[in-house]
Amino acid sequence: MKKQTEINPVEFAKWFRELPEKEKRKGSQIEALRAEEDWENFSELFRKGVCSICNKPLKTFSVSNPCLHWLLKPKGFKKNHFKYLMENFRYFRISAYARWVAAIDGPIRNINDLKDEHSGNKIFDFTARYKHITWSYSCSDTDFKGHSTSRNSDFPHYHMQMYVNKMPFIKYNDFHIPFHNEDLCDLELLINNSDIVKHSYGRGDGMEAIFSNEDALNFIIDKSTPTTDAEAAFHMSTIVMAPEGGTISGDEIHEAFEEAKATGRTMASVLRERLKDANIRTIVSPGEGVPEAMPRSGRNKDRARDDEI
Repeated sequence: MKKQTEINPVEFAKWFRELPEKEKRKGSQIEALRAEEDWENFSELFRKGVCSICNKPLKTFSVSNPCLHWLLKPKGFKKNHFKYLMENFRYFRISAYARWVAAIDGPIRNINDLKDEHSGNKIFDFTARYKHITWSYSCSDTDFKGHSTSRNSDFPHYHMQMYVNKMPFIKYNDFHIPFHNEDLCDLELLINNSDIVKHSYGRGDGMEAIFSNEDALNFIIDKSTPTTDAEAAFHMSTIVMAPEGGTISGDEIHEAFEEAKATGRTMASVLRERLKDANIRTIVSPGEGVPEAMPRSGRNKDRARDDEI
């Protein structure tokens, strides 16, 4: 494993808070452009069947050359080989790879990181899906602190689960995956300075990025195209109430329905445009195409996450 340059998170946070806003914005823009370039390179090579990390075909496997494309389970990759990925790649790279691969097959939709669907106090907890493979990552408060009563897990760690064709390949309790020093620095920055430090996976962002942002939800309502596909990312239901002292005729609702049907827009979008004085409430929920959360607690999953607009 390459030696990492250690950064003091307290000193970095102090320096960053004192940085002029102009410099902060400039730095964010540079990082965003770099991430977009990385995504373009990654996705282009991936679609050609080539790994952007090792530049070898995605189907190749060699114990002497650990690579994140092993997460695609090439022939020869066994559960015990995962320890080589643990040693050579830090959490943020491993999780980013799973998210980006999932985004290849369905941006946002294939990454369930909704906080309301994951129980307990978690540092992170999400599930990503690519075709027949599903990865889940989880770290609770106690995982991050280390379990003092256990010699096998008395250090900051996280858990990972991998299903192939809906069958377990790696289970949560198979590994206590230690964080690398750089991970610990980044996580402490995110936990203790959430007002100024944000983490984005760029094209690998998931459903939480939508449901935690009202502007993003409004964009989904206005720009989505209705579908009967069972793999839809969102479900919407809209309630329309006449303004105080006013009425809404059935003809107006029917005309809005016909316009939505003819233009391929959502009913909510058309109603908000045509009935500006009405009280319109649209409830957005995760669709059937979003992978179910796979929490370590094993509790029943609840898809009743609604955001009203």
